[in-house]
Amino acid sequence: MYPEIRLARPSDIPAMLEIEGLSFSCPWGTDALEECMDGRFCRTWSAVLDGRTAGYVSSIIHDGGVHIVNLAVHPESRRMGLATALLETAEGWGGRLGASYAFLEVRAGSLPARKLYGERGYLEKEHLRNYYPDGEDGLLLFRAIEPDYAAASVALSILRECGEVPEVGVVLGSGLGWLADEFGRSREIEYGSILNGEAEDIPGHPGMMVVSDCGRFVFLLGRRHHYQGYTGAEIPLLPGVLGDLGTVRWILTSSSGAVDESLVQGQAVLFSDHVNFTGCVPPSSQCRLGPSVYSSSLRAAAMEAASECGVVLREGLFACVSGPAYETSAEIGFLRRHGFSTVSMSTVPEALYLSSMGLEVAALSLVTNAASPGAVLTHEEVLSSQTMIRSSQGAFMSSFLRKAASVEIQ
Repeated sequence: MYPEIRLARPSDIPAMLEIEGLSFSCPWGTDALEECMDGRFCRTWSAVLDGRTAGYVSSIIHDGGVHIVNLAVHPESRRMGLATALLETAEGWGGRLGASYAFLEVRAGSLPARKLYGERGYLEKEHLRNYYPDGEDGLLLFRAIEPDYAAASVALSILRECGEVPEVGVVLGSGLGWLADEFGRSREIEYGSILNGEAEDIPGHPGMMVVSDCGRFVFLLGRRHHYQGYTGAEIPLLPGVLGDLGTVRWILTSSSGAVDESLVQGQAVLFSDHVNFTGCVPPSSQCRLGPSVYSSSLRAAAMEAASECGVVLREGLFACVSGPAYETSAEIGFLRRHGFSTVSMSTVPEALYLSSMGLEVAALSLVTNAASPGAVLTHEEVLSSQTMIRSSQGAFMSSFLRKAASVEIQ
């Protein structure tokens, strides 16, 4: 059975305290665990099996390396690969932020832990006399890791431009930049200044990162597409880096065509799931997916916002196609027969990658055109539909984003 590895939540702490008590003679308390969940360069992941927290790892970026400050697995879940998966997750995060080595401390007498780290390539650098509170010696272990220079360069550029990043990220599809206006623009950063001079060249995609006036949201006005020649690693690069820096809740939007004949222009459809027809899959970010790519907590927040705003929010199956040509009548007919609601050329690579990082993700189609057999659709028509979409969905989208920022993740 594969574990789900995701960012730790306050609701995990009781189980983590139990694991601490079963694993260590000097266990951490609540304050220490909470501290490692709340920091820009400190992160904790939980490994979840059958709905319960079975292990966790905490790490800190420090002086060009990633410090594994805590790692524990419940005794009943050991020898299942959880510790290795958690280590890989922490090391991968460090590498994407430019770390060239990982290091940790281990009790000198803990032979199983030393065996695990040795098999992972950790080498002893220093013997630490009387290191632990009970007087036991420790060992300082190091391991070289490969930095992801592309991601680390983007991370450094973002930090130089805006410092700490907001918790909620919103990727805006074609022509949907109006949603950023609803929250004000305290800072606008062109993609060229953070993506090595790259500029956006698709109408309706300004190629700009916008931080809201309230500081809770970062909007990405423009995204990479497979049809532009980008790989599965390159498409989610910017949202992925923001995720590593602390943007841990994501709302992905797409200007989409209707497949379901009951949908009309201007409606919103919440992704219940998707099928990826592009053949473009992002690389694993080390974490394993949970039961769904899309967060049940964020989806519930969307439904609540729609109800309060008097908006009918549909849930449906999304088809991601490669483009750049719009779908033929035959393709629309095929998708309809197989139960799809909407179709577009984006969103899924980002959703897969962000979810695999252990982050919370929700996605929405905003319908730009109804399903009309034989109709010819152009990009200009997609953009011209935004006035209707803003009028019908603006209040709901604003409410949803505010709820997404405050909802307690379950």
